[in-house]
Amino acid sequence: MTTYTIIDESLGLAARMTAEEYLDTYKDALKPHRIVIGAAIAGPTKDKPSVLVVQRSAHERSYPNEWEIPGGHAGFKERIAGTIVREVQEETSLVVTRIFNEFPGFSYWSTKYESDESDDVNDTTRSICTQQLNFCVEVRDIGALKLNPDEHQNYAWCTMDTVDQFKMTGPMRKVVVNAIEALSR
Repeated sequence: MTTYTIIDESLGLAARMTAEEYLDTYKDALKPHRIVIGAAIAGPTKDKPSVLVVQRSAHERSYPNEWEIPGGHAGFKERIAGTIVREVQEETSLVVTRIFNEFPGFSYWSTKYESDESDDVNDTTRSICTQQLNFCVEVRDIGALKLNPDEHQNYAWCTMDTVDQFKMTGPMRKVVVNAIEALSR
C-alpha cells in the first residue's frame, strides 16, 4: 500500500527545503554544519496530551540512555520533509501521514567522529554546529510502534506531569515541553 505524507500549507518553507537549501538561508549568521529533525508524535489518548519519547541505546557515544523525541540527520540533498518521514520510520517503524506544525528548535555544538562506525576512542574528531528543526506529525497506526534496537532501547508517553522523570538534556526537555504544547493546540 502506498502512503502519502501531507505537508500542511500552514508550515513555513523549511519542511519543503533540502538541508542544503536551508543552510544557504544563513547568510550573515553563524551557519550550522548540519541539520537534524525532531518529530513530535502525539500519544494515543486525547484526554491528557502526551508525546512519544525514546531512550537512546546504552552504546551510543553521545548521550547514552538519555531520552529524546524521534529524529535524526538530514542528508545534504534530502528534503527535510523526507528526513522526517525516513527518521520516524527508521527509529519507530511508524509511517508518517501528516506533517502539520513546526515548533522551536535549537542549535548545539557536538563532537563529530571521523569514523562513526569505529569504537576507537582515539578517532580524529572535530566540533560541529547542528541546527535541530522540530515538527509535529501524525502517524498511521500507533500500535505498530517498534523501536530500532540499534538506536533506542525504550519508549514512553511523556506528559507535562512526567517530563521531569526522564533523563534528558536541558534543550531536549524544552523541546519535549514545546512539543506537548504544540500537540495540545
